Amino acid sequence: MSAETFALELQSALTRAEVADAYLDSVQGVIDANAVGLYQLDRTSQQVLDVRVHSTGDFLDEYERYGRVDDPVLEHVLMSGTAIDSSRLPGDRWHDCGARHALGVAGYGHSLEAPVVTSGYLFGTINFARDLAHQPFTLADTAAAERVAKHLGRAIERTVRYEMSAQRSRALEFTIERLSQPVIITDWDGRVVFQNRAAADSCRLSKDLDGRLNIADGLSRAILDATRAFTTEGKRVQTQTISTGGGRQLVVKTYRLADATRASATLLYERAAQTSPRTLPTWDVLTRREQQIVELVSEGLTTREIAERAFISENTVKQHLKRIYAKTDVSNRAELIQLTWASSAGQSHDSGPVLD
Repeated sequence: MSAETFALELQSALTRAEVADAYLDSVQGVIDANAVGLYQLDRTSQQVLDVRVHSTGDFLDEYERYGRVDDPVLEHVLMSGTAIDSSRLPGDRWHDCGARHALGVAGYGHSLEAPVVTSGYLFGTINFARDLAHQPFTLADTAAAERVAKHLGRAIERTVRYEMSAQRSRALEFTIERLSQPVIITDWDGRVVFQNRAAADSCRLSKDLDGRLNIADGLSRAILDATRAFTTEGKRVQTQTISTGGGRQLVVKTYRLADATRASATLLYERAAQTSPRTLPTWDVLTRREQQIVELVSEGLTTREIAERAFISENTVKQHLKRIYAKTDVSNRAELIQLTWASSAGQSHDSGPVLD
């Protein structure tokens, strides 16, 4: 097996366990050895965290008991950060050490080690051993071990990022799943990527056989309309209010996620049939224009969207909001929406599903 094949085996691995297996199964095509090992070490104490070995003999117990503490090959690797084999050690340093005697239990007499570095830190070592019937490792073998260690370090870095990404994804999915807020994630092809329990319980989405949303229901249409606005108009967020069964209205707010994801997140807000801000106890102190602004804010519209709907400038919208905040004793738009919806909810006690 060639060095190129070895590199391809590493690249196909997705987890650290798969990387270790690929290394152990293929590295002997690059460096001839009777025993091959991969040690993971603690970054601070350099204690062994994990060890994987392919060997024709059993020597690990002896090596861990008295060989590791007296291994000049390992000592050189840890001190210099470079590969070395036992034949390059001075004098009788290798012949008299505990590591050689431990390896000798399995009939091995030659050792080669190289450091594996990931993200600038020592991850561990790769280890090779030959029996006395073989020639000692050569300088070419040492150079090959350096290259193998670099490939291995890069593969481990990649798999760590992959595993962390998968872990973050699971954590986010776990969190979103337990939100009481209905959340729907869709891709730009109109397929539902994820729908939390609250969304599944409160609404039904019409889908084609291939899983894509169709226009058979108002919510699906709203999400598809927002997706088209993102891909053709460059919009980042779109808010729509749709009518649902049972005389209810639903505020559908869809956000464009990072372009690399080609996905959107939709949040659903239930509004009772009587959602006019006229139910606010402070309604009489607002001007007619301010009442209109509150009504548009309660629909989840952005400042720009409110300006377009009311045919005024964005700056004028901001000035109206400042006066509204002062009159209603709130400090931001979120509090104003909560006040509006709380007052509206007080007019209706029906707690049925969002969509019929």
